[in-house]
Amino acid sequence: MSGQRCSKTGLWVLDDFRSGRRVATTNRGALDPPERLSGDDPAGWNRYDTPGSTVYISDNDEIAFAEVLSGYALKLGAKHPMQKDADFMGMTLDEFIKGVDDDWGNQVKMGCLPRHWRDRRNVYQLTLGEVGWWVDVEHPDSIAAISAGIGAKLHHELGISQLTLGVLHGENRAATTMIATWIREQVLEDGSLPLGIRFVSKHGGGDCWAYWLRRRDDGLDGDDMASDSGAEIHAQNPALRTVAERFGIKIW
Repeated sequence: MSGQRCSKTGLWVLDDFRSGRRVATTNRGALDPPERLSGDDPAGWNRYDTPGSTVYISDNDEIAFAEVLSGYALKLGAKHPMQKDADFMGMTLDEFIKGVDDDWGNQVKMGCLPRHWRDRRNVYQLTLGEVGWWVDVEHPDSIAAISAGIGAKLHHELGISQLTLGVLHGENRAATTMIATWIREQVLEDGSLPLGIRFVSKHGGGDCWAYWLRRRDDGLDGDDMASDSGAEIHAQNPALRTVAERFGIKIW
């Protein structure tokens, strides 16, 4: 396994990131995530957000789409929300969706991805200017270091009896953001601060990274991550269609 154990923190760190992919709205761009404020309820935060600004990056386009589209996926055993309308009209679901008017097309529901969702977003290529350390949060050494560092707090405040991959992959944002905040504050053996966290996408297919815009959060310019101008997302985008099919999402 690549990487090394930090002798000061016990965390497993890697310097393997060079570039990756991100799907983001065009009005914000790839490097303008919502700022999180200390004291806010983290229930609506992303997995490894901390107070400040966190950018999420993926290995490839399929993972990037899976990360942003998972909220539109049909629940297990659920019918598509337009199936009953299609049945009433005596049409297949695909036929019915092709005939849906613009008003319906502007309504985002589970199992549906209208054109305006694509029109408001691009796929961006993000590149790191300088090499730095990322914490592999799922490595056994990192889990042990986190447990030693804030295990008592996780147990006392959240009732977590043991830190496992189940916790890291779960939906308890109070837990994952508490872990991320603790990692962000650690000083590594070479005196540097972690760039962010590497983790495996829970949808499979590869790795993701949570990058903290430290200089922006300090009111400065010069974060090492750079973005291109982005590429439009077309309905026939192969990665989009692959993910949509896996999630049971209809695209129009």
